[in-house]
Amino acid sequence: MPYERRGYHDIGGNPCHAGPVSNETAVPPGWAHLTDALRNALGDRYRLHEQRRKIEELGEDVYDSVTYYEIRVIALLEMAVERGFLTREEVKTRMAEITEGSS
Repeated sequence: MPYERRGYHDIGGNPCHAGPVSNETAVPPGWAHLTDALRNALGDRYRLHEQRRKIEELGEDVYDSVTYYEIRVIALLEMAVERGFLTREEVKTRMAEITEGSS
């Protein structure tokens, strides 16, 4: 029996995504390298499979509406909350402080 159900994130070979592929390179945003630094800083507390699972749990609407690095930041946040490294409230508070400071 052929495998018929695929995750929304599994687009390889999917006819819905067939078409020309751009070979243009987009410059990542300035903060993007920090996502890799954060993963490295987590050391052995970071698990690639956990991040993949979190990416797969985002849902199709989120997955299709954010960039490569945004997906990874969201997945890292979800993973950190799940493992008790921080809370959503701490993140919201810090984001508000940063936003206020940049006004």
